[in-house]
Amino acid sequence: MVARVQVQGKDCLLKTFKDDRFWKRPGRRLRLQKEICIYNQLQSLDFTWFRHPEIEHTDGRNYVLTRFIQNNPALTRDDSLFFTTAMQAVLELNTCDFDFKSIDCPGWMWEKCNRYKFSRSGKTLRNLLEGVLIRARLPRTLLPRLTGFWCRAMASTRKLQKPLLVHRDIFQANILRPEPDKIYLVDFEKAGLENRWVFVDALKIAQAEPLFFDFTHGDFSGFPRFYACLLETYWKGLLTRRPDMNPEYSHFMLQLRFCLLGWTLKKLVKESLGHQRKADLIKFLEQIVTGPDHYYEKWLSNLPRRPES
Repeated sequence: MVARVQVQGKDCLLKTFKDDRFWKRPGRRLRLQKEICIYNQLQSLDFTWFRHPEIEHTDGRNYVLTRFIQNNPALTRDDSLFFTTAMQAVLELNTCDFDFKSIDCPGWMWEKCNRYKFSRSGKTLRNLLEGVLIRARLPRTLLPRLTGFWCRAMASTRKLQKPLLVHRDIFQANILRPEPDKIYLVDFEKAGLENRWVFVDALKIAQAEPLFFDFTHGDFSGFPRFYACLLETYWKGLLTRRPDMNPEYSHFMLQLRFCLLGWTLKKLVKESLGHQRKADLIKFLEQIVTGPDHYYEKWLSNLPRRPES
């Protein structure tokens, strides 16, 4: 439950768990505890670009009271300043010196399971199996091809020696913009330490357009589009802030390809699509995501180079 409240003359946001289903309560309480833990640790770190609501009060277990951030609806999410500021904020968040040792043993075990549940690899595999075996949204003939790519990507993606903090749930409602040059990220329930799929935050920020698809007549500029320059900027900043990282830029591109697999599967499985759009999405999976490298490279070369003002 989330509510705006007044406490000692201050505008605050109260967040507490509320679920009448008893079997849901332990998980929701632990998820809230994790978010409180993250907020507490972030408050002890210094940031230049990254902002989050400050904690006013919490019992560390059942509720958290944070400062209310008034979002300005007149400020959109499609100008150059937003993209630049948001990408710098995500870069600082991902590379901050975060320590997760304050979670107790039961919570830590739950977090390990939760990390896989919300990880890019776990969600992609679930959507793949659900889309083919349960909902029949994809042809069964695609299963060996897609699972083969999933396995190759898992085997090829190197694990970092020191994980990064990833938000994992970045979308418009979780990005507050009270002023043109100030970006606040909220809702850290799904956040966690990640040592494999660490670039998902940057990819969500770098989306040039909402998730859509138009593959008519082999148009490789379709679903989805990213600002390639922002991805390159993020990668260079990542190497500067974390010089101990080994993976090359091609490794980053593999993660982009894997995310394309996950997002396309999600649209196929979770949304009601017309026959033509469904066929286009399947074609995109076959040609761009899991097809020959030169198809993917051609799609990549057509990405826009800079965010429009």
